[in-house]
Amino acid sequence: MSKVNFTAIKEHVSTKYGDLTGVIQIDGHSNISSIYDLCKDHKFDTSDKFIIGFGICESAIHGIGKSNQVSCSILYVDKAIYGANFEEIERKLKSDGTLKLKKKDIYVKYSELGKYIKRYDFIATIELAKYAATIEIDEDDD
Repeated sequence: MSKVNFTAIKEHVSTKYGDLTGVIQIDGHSNISSIYDLCKDHKFDTSDKFIIGFGICESAIHGIGKSNQVSCSILYVDKAIYGANFEEIERKLKSDGTLKLKKKDIYVKYSELGKYIKRYDFIATIELAKYAATIEIDEDDD
């Protein structure tokens, strides 16, 4: 079973043309705490917020890296509304079913990203892949 509701989040991810679409996973240096550190380092107070998600966007018209920074989206809920910890928020979501997130964009230099993100992996495909029931990938050792 997937850890994420892809149907619910896919409408919030887009590029101008969407030539390739896919899935990503990110490891912070200390779990989600790394994202809280990013917020703190960039003067975004999260003491009354519970971070639910994180995104990275580069939409420079002249290509990736030209501005030397990336937009990091912090997706969060107010603790006063949803609860102060994972379990309280989980209970509310199970009873209500709707997750109303707030988003804060923070610009981070590419040279700083490694301070918060240890690893990332993503794969994106063209729309032909949607017609496959399963996808198998073999390594090309040539």
